[in-house]
Amino acid sequence: MKKIGIIGCGAIGSELARRIVREFRKRAELVALCDLDKEKARRLCEEIGICVPICSIEETIKRGDLIIESASAQVSAKIARRCLEERKEVMVMSSGGLIGREEILKLAEQRRKCLYIPSGALAGIDGAKAIGLGRIYSVSLITRKPIKGLEGAPYIAQNKIDLSKIQGEQTIFEGGIEEAEKAFPRNINIAATLSLALTCKQITVKIITSPDFKTNSHQLIIRGECGELKVEADNLPSSSNPRTSYLAILSAIATLEDILGYVRIGT
Repeated sequence: MKKIGIIGCGAIGSELARRIVREFRKRAELVALCDLDKEKARRLCEEIGICVPICSIEETIKRGDLIIESASAQVSAKIARRCLEERKEVMVMSSGGLIGREEILKLAEQRRKCLYIPSGALAGIDGAKAIGLGRIYSVSLITRKPIKGLEGAPYIAQNKIDLSKIQGEQTIFEGGIEEAEKAFPRNINIAATLSLALTCKQITVKIITSPDFKTNSHQLIIRGECGELKVEADNLPSSSNPRTSYLAILSAIATLEDILGYVRIGT
């Protein structure tokens, strides 16, 4: 029985809590919840029908065997580091926070504890990892998001972009992975996960929006010595958070299923 603590009770953390209690209860136990908004954590407890301790980050890490970070890129690296220092397994959803902090991946190896980074809203990570074992010539990631999904991004505020005045399809951003992570910290997890999977920083990121877009679309194009990989995912936003693709939630559940199961399919 694996003891699991969840840090961040938003769309992803809440759904994982529901699944642990309802579907994985014979293999896992939810032992702690953590959120800056404690009332949100209390409401989640009421919904799932069990009394789970609402803890600080440190208390959550101490209680669990596996800690799931679903809070934000601002704290994900700190949480991952503390988990590994305490020799706890950790699943990181906010992978954007790991960009520029790749020593955390080495820490996992040093402590011999697993650091799990789900594919999230991007399809093709298994193929990308395989291509990454050979020579890569170019990597492009084109993301199309509804206007509402970009609200509150630092890049929008800094460049005084009035999203309400956008008509038709417009490219909001084009640049490298580290620049994109700073510009759109809540929207860039898929690019970060791709970068970590490829151990490659030469990724061109393009973000496009339009008032007509209703889904989160991600197109991945990798050219390498073994050929060319083209993958596109057209994802519906989560009903509880338009910045989160529903596929990202399902990806987290699938990763947890792999962790708790005995058969793993795919790279």
